[in-house]
Amino acid sequence: MKHAFASLGLVLSVFASVTSGATFNPVAEAREIDSILERDWKANGLKQNAAADDNTMVRRLYLDIVGRIPTAREAEAFLNDGSPDKKAKLIERLLKSEGQALHAFNYWADVLRAQTSGQARIIAGTAYTEYLKDSLRENKPYDQLVRELVSAQGQAWDNGAIGYYMRDRGMPLDNLANTARVFLGTRIECAQCHDHPFDKWTQMQFFQMGAFTYGLDTNDYYGASMNDMRGIVRDRESEARAMMKSKDKKEQAKGKELYEKYRKEGQYVTRAIADLRNQIQYTQVTLKDKDLRLPHDYQYDDAKPKSVVAPATMMGHKAEPRPGETQLDAYARWMTSPENPRFTKVVANRLWKRAFGVALIEPLDELLDSSVAMVPELMTHLEKLMVELNYDMRAFQSVIYNTKAYQSEVTREEYALGTVYHFTGPLLRRMTAEQMWDSFVTLINPDPEMENAVAREKAEQRLLSAMKMRDALDSLTGEQLFEGAREAAKAYKARAERTIELQTQIAKARADEDKDKAKELGRQLSGLQKEMRKELDKHIVAPAMQTLAAKVGAKPVSYTPGKGGSSDEAEGSMMMASMTSSGDAAKMKIPGYDKPELTKEERAAAEKALQAEWTKEAQYYGIPEKELKYYFQARSSQIKNWLRAAEIDSPAPRGHYLREFGQSDRETIENANNEASVPQALAMMNGQLLPQILNKYSQLMLNVAKAKYPDDQVEATYMSVLTRKPTQQERDVWAAASESGLNEIDDLIYALLNTQQFIFVQ
Repeated sequence: MKHAFASLGLVLSVFASVTSGATFNPVAEAREIDSILERDWKANGLKQNAAADDNTMVRRLYLDIVGRIPTAREAEAFLNDGSPDKKAKLIERLLKSEGQALHAFNYWADVLRAQTSGQARIIAGTAYTEYLKDSLRENKPYDQLVRELVSAQGQAWDNGAIGYYMRDRGMPLDNLANTARVFLGTRIECAQCHDHPFDKWTQMQFFQMGAFTYGLDTNDYYGASMNDMRGIVRDRESEARAMMKSKDKKEQAKGKELYEKYRKEGQYVTRAIADLRNQIQYTQVTLKDKDLRLPHDYQYDDAKPKSVVAPATMMGHKAEPRPGETQLDAYARWMTSPENPRFTKVVANRLWKRAFGVALIEPLDELLDSSVAMVPELMTHLEKLMVELNYDMRAFQSVIYNTKAYQSEVTREEYALGTVYHFTGPLLRRMTAEQMWDSFVTLINPDPEMENAVAREKAEQRLLSAMKMRDALDSLTGEQLFEGAREAAKAYKARAERTIELQTQIAKARADEDKDKAKELGRQLSGLQKEMRKELDKHIVAPAMQTLAAKVGAKPVSYTPGKGGSSDEAEGSMMMASMTSSGDAAKMKIPGYDKPELTKEERAAAEKALQAEWTKEAQYYGIPEKELKYYFQARSSQIKNWLRAAEIDSPAPRGHYLREFGQSDRETIENANNEASVPQALAMMNGQLLPQILNKYSQLMLNVAKAKYPDDQVEATYMSVLTRKPTQQERDVWAAASESGLNEIDDLIYALLNTQQFIFVQ
């Protein structure tokens, strides 16, 4: 027994010194929560649900912490562990894993409406989603994360947190309403038009809060060269207009001639630049001195309509800037202060709900002064714990997952909003779309926790390419950029009539429902647009890249349309096209802006290391050496094509399984749908998912193949899909089904995947 307690001490050492010099023991903290709940149960004549068995717990912990079911191998390792502290050890390991960060991202992306593209556009969106993932990987304290979001300024590649404001681009007051709801659990949006009808907030308070962030400008980034070029266009037209006002008739005529020339030329110059800007998608957030005024129809007697509103907090202490702080910094500090009466309460509620399925106060984002927690003593304790842990979300969750209440059997009665739940165990919940998808990926991939470096590098390179394009364009003078745009504009002008003609023909073909003709005309139009983009490459992007290369002291870079850029050092070397430009010139490599390509030796070493891992897997599953080549091919395909939900664009494209199973579109806060639907059933029957799960080298089928006898194969199937062995009744049902003709293991797999036992977190 002494040895067991010593082992537990080692497990808990990772959480040492979380608080000021004290040793943090999550199990001991969990017992305090259990004591509070026990007093509440006794007072209400309730009993704790029975303790969940190990099979249930290992599955639940994997689903709740890393967002997927365990592999059969992972489950067996836990079940075969005889140590009394194995749950605490598993909780610690899972909370430190990459899977935990990915699963947490799925949750926060839903809350924060994080989109890879959408309103924020591709560069800011990518930076935002990667910023959130990295913050969760490093276990950034929650208050620090929120401060960085609320005070974010700059450009995407320097500060991904600007995506928080870019998400509500051009809608600062909508952003305020979302901020108050997400971080303070307060629905203040009604007060934008009038005093809140059901809460204490006034319209004046809404605008006072809005004044803190109203000066944030969420706009496209133009840069000095682009702005200089726009100035040249304006100056030319102004000069021509001035000539038109001359008393000299010849001067007037010349002015009219020039103005008409500049106007026509300007149409195509503007179009060329707009096309370039649509490709690069640069945005930035900057704080400007901008007053917020009350609406023209403001009807209360504390101010006149259109009056300037000074910033003021809606609750708690004032947000006053300290030396060196901006008003925005003070606002962010106020928002995340432990003294803010609702900030800590909301995040404690959120994390409790993630574990138990219901918050201590529901709805957790509609708190009122009259709101009372279901277990008031526990709410107070959790708030105090969160502050003591310095908003360490992993440490806080480690306490929750170690409680006996969480490790009890689920409550199967549905919770009705407005009633009181006393947390005798977690509520039975249907998997989220992300949990479903990642569990399917787990059935396919023998090692779903293997880091997907390709997905991460793709996002990193996307941002590096954007920064390279920004710096390249800024390396040109306004005059150079204008002259390049004029040259490109000639191609736009030459193809303008044909573009309009094709667009007209496409519209007619669609009206006539001639899909083939519309498709062919669309290809022609796409080709025409591609030709025009080549002109942008030739006259603007390539010269800009060459200028930047010279500026950073790189070797001269040549440009050949269709081949990208190359230097004497790496002739013909090309990288995947940057997401910031569809032209070849964007591929021109410049040191510091492009990740260096691996040498042949480095690629070989990386491939060898990967295959060494796969060889170990093959040995475990009993794959003969002569099949390794095919196993490597299958594994390469799996990690490339079956990504975890958090590694796919947020949200996934329409039609993806994630969307079919209810993933949020990230348009509104927590907009996911966990209800079953007919499209889900059809997707399971007719899509490519099931064939991949039944592939010879999927994790599931490798486990089945490893089993020697039919009964063992049934057991392996249950363990892989449901994380438990079949009951005798289930064996009997399968035997009867086999006699009736359903004797293929595929039939059993399909049946189990569609059971409530698989779909629900129990």
